[in-house]
Amino acid sequence: MAKMNERQQEAVDCLEGALLLLAGAGTGKTTVIVHRIANLVMHSVEPSSILAVTFTNKAAKEMRERVGAMLGPAVAKKMTISTFHAFCSTVLRKHINKLGYSRNFSIAGEGYQQGLVNGIMKELGQVGQGYDTALWRTRISLAKAQDWWPDDLRELAGYPRASEVADVYERYQTRMRLMDLLDFDDLLCLTVRLWKEFPAILEDYRQRYRYIMIDEYQDTNGVQLKLMTMLAGKDGNIAVVGDDDQSIYGWRGANIENILHFDSAYPRARVIRLEQNYRSTNVILKAANALISHNRERHVKNLWSSQEHGDAIRAVRCVDETAEAAFIARSISENRPKHNLHWRDFAVLFRSARQSRALEEAFRKQRIPYVLVGGTSFYERKENLDAIAFLEAVQNPRNDLAFLRVVNVPPRGIGDTTIERLRDLREATREDLQTLAANPDALARLPADAADALREFAQVLKDFRENHFAQPGMLHDKTKALLDRLGYLDGLAKMYKPRENALARRDNVMELLNSIAEFEQHGHGATLEALLEQFTLMDASDRAEDNKTPQDAVTLMTVHAAKGLEFDTVYVAGMERDLFPHERALAEGNEAEERRLCYVAITRAKRELYLTYAEKRRDGNVLKPHPPSKFLDELPDECVSFCKPDDLYVRLSGNDAAAFLLS
Repeated sequence: MAKMNERQQEAVDCLEGALLLLAGAGTGKTTVIVHRIANLVMHSVEPSSILAVTFTNKAAKEMRERVGAMLGPAVAKKMTISTFHAFCSTVLRKHINKLGYSRNFSIAGEGYQQGLVNGIMKELGQVGQGYDTALWRTRISLAKAQDWWPDDLRELAGYPRASEVADVYERYQTRMRLMDLLDFDDLLCLTVRLWKEFPAILEDYRQRYRYIMIDEYQDTNGVQLKLMTMLAGKDGNIAVVGDDDQSIYGWRGANIENILHFDSAYPRARVIRLEQNYRSTNVILKAANALISHNRERHVKNLWSSQEHGDAIRAVRCVDETAEAAFIARSISENRPKHNLHWRDFAVLFRSARQSRALEEAFRKQRIPYVLVGGTSFYERKENLDAIAFLEAVQNPRNDLAFLRVVNVPPRGIGDTTIERLRDLREATREDLQTLAANPDALARLPADAADALREFAQVLKDFRENHFAQPGMLHDKTKALLDRLGYLDGLAKMYKPRENALARRDNVMELLNSIAEFEQHGHGATLEALLEQFTLMDASDRAEDNKTPQDAVTLMTVHAAKGLEFDTVYVAGMERDLFPHERALAEGNEAEERRLCYVAITRAKRELYLTYAEKRRDGNVLKPHPPSKFLDELPDECVSFCKPDDLYVRLSGNDAAAFLLS
């Protein structure tokens, strides 16, 4: 702890009562969290009474590893260091039967949720203009983020189409419950409901977890706030760590009021500000401070650094998006050898994902290695989702969504007509599809060949459930045997053409099997249930790492995806009005969150920062004028050098610049 600065040490030594730690960008909050946990143990706090929750598996893993390195793996293992969703899943596995669910529940991925909502909307006649499945599912998710149930939604005044969304929500919950399925939001909502209805269970958890720490508190939503305040109680030892200036997830339910008004829930809370930044130059920090000061509702912080003053930020005006992309590509190519940097030391950030096209084209022409964060994840590829669905159908026989996904994969003669008849039988009998597929009376109502295929498929699932996966261990071998028995690996050649495509997909499934073997080796509890929970609780940080990318490459990503990262040199592209801040966000009154997003973008840079903008940007076949962003006007003049690309690029139009690169 000798390396702690004064404010960090103050936070590490604050062990009792409520604590609000306002940790500005790059101020070493994870170091403080880890040292504070270690200090609790040094002061004779039982490790098993410590609960630390965060938002991503990556952050939880880093915290566990750092605590383990400091205190020893055995001590760290006694603590609960987890994501919100994983913590709630553990609670529900033990107690959810009290809410009428099976402890053997499965967790539905986004694709399953979308398919179920789509089907229900069709049943209710909610089709045509104005009915958007993705929007409805998002509204259901946002309702759950506030711990609102269908009846709560119906009573909301002014909520668009509240009654229609509530009808879908209600039927969605019923279907999910019948299939013993939970979505990610249910993990949180049902834990709150469990603790409300069974206060004795809540009290057991209160007695166990006497010291609670919450990371990234500015990103918590309504139900997460309820969870942690219920667990901590009014006088609990609860320490929350976050930065309201980096609250950028309001669109998915995060409520900045949680961190702004923490002292309302805990009037005696101690407030400590971390303002010494260990990442950026003072020029970058001064610009970030000036920008964010235009937001009124915030905890005031002023970042500073003991590092050098640094070079001025360059605001670069380009002709259009093609010229902008060409400038960025050329600038990176020149700066890398000039400053003895690697490609991975550079990042290009943008407000909208559609901006990546011009950048990718310029990077390919310049032969610059790059990785686009947010592409299709390894675990989201269709062939792997199908393989996982086979396992889900084995683990939970009531999971009709998994069953329907793979009942005819590879093709086994079970067509749409048969599936529709099965669905009708399900509605009439309230039986799950696997039960119907083994029922002679139900099968007699189906075409003979399809009935035989259904019976055989259901029998394979039952056999592996009862005779293979009933005991833990050997998950790799059992999964491989299941896929072979169902003809899936060989069937890929029939499902996908050309042959190279089929082989690539087969390789992906084999890599999935390798990941199952690794799961067992790491000792996560080698049961099918634990494996599937690992897959479904993967978050965006895990999925980003699953993509096989060059070890040394420039990173292209949205600003939202960049939170928590840092790079030597950062380019923020598209600093234009109606793009950043985004016109949709402005229309919804979210300028403050857009400014926080820009603040996050600026504070990703360690040494050099470029803010680029185009005079015109293509909209269809038309180049439309784009005035500079108002955020550029909010930066101090002494911190920013406004310029154009070099003289060559000033003279060239966007298309000519691209032609120059090709030459």
